[in-house]
Amino acid sequence: MEMLFVEARLKRKMSDGFIERISEALKPYKKINLVCAIQFINQMNQLKEGLPDKEFVVKQSKYRAMHPGQILGCDVYAADCEDCDVTVAFAQGYFHVLGIPIKYGKPVLVVDPEVEAIDTISAEIADKYRKRTLQAIGVALVAKNVMFVESTKAGQTYGAALLKRALKEKGKKVYSVVADEINFDRLNEFRKVDVFVSTACQRIAIDDMDKVSKPIVNAEDLEPYFLK
Repeated sequence: MEMLFVEARLKRKMSDGFIERISEALKPYKKINLVCAIQFINQMNQLKEGLPDKEFVVKQSKYRAMHPGQILGCDVYAADCEDCDVTVAFAQGYFHVLGIPIKYGKPVLVVDPEVEAIDTISAEIADKYRKRTLQAIGVALVAKNVMFVESTKAGQTYGAALLKRALKEKGKKVYSVVADEINFDRLNEFRKVDVFVSTACQRIAIDDMDKVSKPIVNAEDLEPYFLK
């Protein structure tokens, strides 16, 4: 069975009053990184044009996203702007944007153009997940048995051959479980495993970290500690 994905975008423009509220929230910041879920790409560009006195950066992801500034739940590389003061994310809820403060440690202003709401992701929320990720990395550094969790779904594969080899060279036993749907009850049956390394959707190691009895970390977060 073939699956067809069609982009759908919000056509309505943001009101002048809403743009003014966003501008007010951005007063403390000089250089601003803009990202968006695909349905709000028009509104992201509208803000860039509507505030000519601000310096905006819109980056192209190096991973899965197709458009400049676009982010996915598993791809926030468009937010990789080291000298930006804040990221403005056009999205609904935290699903697409939570990875930004966890990965880059910068403040995130979440803008929902559909209901004209503005929110921020607090440092406490980001720190909770960042600490859990660092704990999982710490376990992986001393682990004896490491299991890679891999997906057969298109677009949810992340090549980790070099990481597996590096782990083996460190004397670790490396295993893999491959599935179309990740079953956390089944993962918990692998009691001798010290840590799970996910090469599937990056959100598994964030949203579902409490569903596994052992620490879980994304392969790309672990790579800097083993691939130098």
